[in-house]
Amino acid sequence: MITMLTPKDIMYFNDLLDQTLVLNKRIANELEALSNKDVKTCFEDVNQALHDNYMTMCDILKKEAK
Repeated sequence: MITMLTPKDIMYFNDLLDQTLVLNKRIANELEALSNKDVKTCFEDVNQALHDNYMTMCDILKKEAK
């Protein structure tokens, strides 16, 4: 079964990608100021998860563009 993304889906993806990138950058900036190792590790894990999700969404959009 082939499912295609609608224009509205693409707009949602675009917004989600933008927000994910902004949050990723904010976390990266805050990492430098953190002194608690556990909190810093948590932030790094969240940042990695955001990066992974961002790349997955990009892959989905690339497949859709083919």
